[in-house]
Amino acid sequence: MKKNKNGKTEKTLLITHAQAKTALSLFWQDPEKLKLEKGIAALLEKLKNPAVNKIFYNYPDLLQQYDLEELLSGNLEIPDTNKQDVKTAGIISCLQVLVYFCYDLKENPNPAHHQFDSLRYILKSITASEFINELLLIVITVTGVDYYKKYRQKIQHFNFDTQNAILLESDPELQEHFDLMVWFAMTRLFTESVYVYFSDPDQNLKTTKL
Repeated sequence: MKKNKNGKTEKTLLITHAQAKTALSLFWQDPEKLKLEKGIAALLEKLKNPAVNKIFYNYPDLLQQYDLEELLSGNLEIPDTNKQDVKTAGIISCLQVLVYFCYDLKENPNPAHHQFDSLRYILKSITASEFINELLLIVITVTGVDYYKKYRQKIQHFNFDTQNAILLESDPELQEHFDLMVWFAMTRLFTESVYVYFSDPDQNLKTTKL
């Protein structure tokens, strides 16, 4: 564990390869995979940024010209583009690839297989903590800082039994972006499980606390 700039302790959701495999098995189911994919599309729509959409749909062409690590750094100067838009589109594109390839684990459970080379390329280009932090910042771009702080305050000491979960979902202060926050929580679990499953067992991965 470590502390972020606000002094709050960050914890990993998953530690072992077995835990990661169990978590990933949930996302091999069609309904859960579909939720991840629909969430990606919804996030792009909610951003209301045509420039990000354009870069996202043309990302394969950028990868022919630039290294992925450069594209995700936020420092790459590309003519007629905003550096942050390139980074945002890159994070969302990489998430889409993770979803696509990890579903293939259902048919071929060997993470060392060459068919997952593209996925491993992403994992080597950005750390788990960086990936999740950047995705969270994109989500906050949609929700706004005030909403996110309010959401964090309400779930900080929340007892997630069925009754309280229903109350949280119906909270009028949270309804506007509640689906997006649920999607981010699910995506964080998915992303962390991918990194743990495909990385060396002794690698210490740290991610952001939701």
